Amino acid sequence: MPIGSWLETVRAWDVAGFYLINRTLRHTLLDSVVPLMTYWNVALPVGLIFLYVMVFRPKRDRIVAICAIAVILLANETTQLIKELLQRIRPCHVLEHAYIQKGTLCTSSFSLPSNHASNMFAMASVFSYNSKWLAVPCFVAAAFVAYSRVYVGAHYPADVLAGLALGLLVGFPGAIVVERLTRAREQGRSRPFAEGRDEVPAGSGSPQPSGAPGECELR
Repeated sequence: MPIGSWLETVRAWDVAGFYLINRTLRHTLLDSVVPLMTYWNVALPVGLIFLYVMVFRPKRDRIVAICAIAVILLANETTQLIKELLQRIRPCHVLEHAYIQKGTLCTSSFSLPSNHASNMFAMASVFSYNSKWLAVPCFVAAAFVAYSRVYVGAHYPADVLAGLALGLLVGFPGAIVVERLTRAREQGRSRPFAEGRDEVPAGSGSPQPSGAPGECELR
């Protein structure tokens, strides 16, 4: 199949997937919940990180929080650069029958990849790698935010899938860095205790009393 025909086929699937989520799978409950999740970009994951660390975690996990925020910002800026290079127009500007969620800001910025998806999946990668019990809630939240971007008419499914891939690509290396920094910090805290222990030279024992055993002094 020629590349042009292949790209047209992929685009047709992308548009069909958009209409499936954006129009066919609509529900009044989602119409109320989705806007609460989709209108936040960097602020939502950063706020969740801050709340998580301050409420649930000890001070040592601030390393995880700081690195997670750095990873999110890196993913966000990388996504923005790719958008400027690819310059894909948002579906709300070009698809005639797209359903635009009331209150949705269909901005003039480009569509591919999705910042929301890349930011949320980068955050989920860092937290799930360092705290296994957070994997399910973090990735479920990230998937819901990504889904919401198609639901409100701001992105194609391919946009959020590309954001997902970028978020994982940035997030998991960042998670490994977090693990190594945390391990180095713990080793640094334990080293002074090890160095401060009194060592007994080999072959030395407790001091022996002068004189042979059982020998007494005659007066």
